[in-house]
Amino acid sequence: MATNEHKRSITTVKCEAMERLEEAMDALCRNSNMDDPQQAGLVFDCDGTLLDTMPIYYESWNRACNELDLNFPIDRFYSMAGATVESIFEMLLEEADDTSRARQRKLTAKDCEAIKRKHHHDVESEGRLAGPIDVVVEIAKRFHGKLPLAVASSGWRDHVIGGLERNGILHLFDAVVTADEDEVKDPKPAPDIFLEAARRIQVCPTKCVGFEDADLGMEAIRRARYAYAVDVRCFYEYPRNVEERIRVEAEKNVEERIR
Repeated sequence: MATNEHKRSITTVKCEAMERLEEAMDALCRNSNMDDPQQAGLVFDCDGTLLDTMPIYYESWNRACNELDLNFPIDRFYSMAGATVESIFEMLLEEADDTSRARQRKLTAKDCEAIKRKHHHDVESEGRLAGPIDVVVEIAKRFHGKLPLAVASSGWRDHVIGGLERNGILHLFDAVVTADEDEVKDPKPAPDIFLEAARRIQVCPTKCVGFEDADLGMEAIRRARYAYAVDVRCFYEYPRNVEERIRVEAEKNVEERIR
């Protein structure tokens, strides 16, 4: 059995297989009174963790930035995952040239966010809707009704609720916390959103497991002093990993045909 010192420490679970997650959950459960569900809780990010929204989100970012003449390449988009839309636009406006359309129109980050929201609506109106990330959703389904579950997302609340509801998984969660709520003073990588999620499900943060797909989110979990931080990008069946394997296999097949 783990020592109290070990239980208080943060263990980052880099899962290459579901067995590693099983080990993490078994360790947490062994050190919790499972007759009292408030002794442990699971908190999930939404975008890129529960729902495969990132490709769709980048499309709306790309359209908005093209309209505003702002530079936001896809690699930077993924590196900023977990940051709020407003904070990203604040950064992009600060970096923008005076000749950019956004600067010439004297737009604020809030103005740019409204433009991005419109483009996101357009993308969804074209039928491009995010589906679930099954390998993560299955974890939530497994522990639904056994442990308190929450969502802690930097996304807009209406989009988060709508996406979870559309995919038939909103009912799995006892609480949904988003960065646009008054209780969340500072966005990720600050711990506020994960601390608020733990508070709402009435579980001590040191008894929580957090699930994230972004470096900023992983840092927020650590700062919140959760028991475990699970990087879902390391799951074998995570969508980007599946896509990469398909790409590599396709390239290999092309090379073999050329030979």
